[in-house]
Amino acid sequence: MAKKVFLEIRPEPAYYTMIGISCHLKDYRLSYLLNQELEFKFTRIDDLVAFLPGKKIQAEFALYHFRDEDRFNTYCLLANRNQEAVLVPELKQTDFFLLVEGEFRKAQKDPVLKAIRSIPNVLTAYEIRLADVKNTDSLLTDIEMHLMNVLKEKKKQYVLKPNH
Repeated sequence: MAKKVFLEIRPEPAYYTMIGISCHLKDYRLSYLLNQELEFKFTRIDDLVAFLPGKKIQAEFALYHFRDEDRFNTYCLLANRNQEAVLVPELKQTDFFLLVEGEFRKAQKDPVLKAIRSIPNVLTAYEIRLADVKNTDSLLTDIEMHLMNVLKEKKKQYVLKPNH
């Protein structure tokens, strides 16, 4: 009789680094300055619609996206506040989050933090431990799902149509 072997395959969870940015800049200005300072290519995508359980409402937060193909990282610049609400209430002093998906070692992180801090009107930039923030799993899941939907729609727009 043949022996059956069962393999339990679990997807490897995505690895994230979160950087908090406190500043007096609008989202579009900060993304422009990050593009200049770090040679990123942030583009504005559809706002992240998040459900705020404390207020029982949905709110939209500005979101910018950049994929670094050379280092295999995805960067998201996410506003922590809008006119009505704060996305992560326990970090209400933080105006923006820079989420980095993928391996982001200290040798990469330190120059990025230094560059962000050098931008005029940026008060501070610091790494946030994801374990210290409530509901990070749901926030990261919301962002991942949102990115999948937005980028899928973007690909549909660029499909070449044959000429007849």
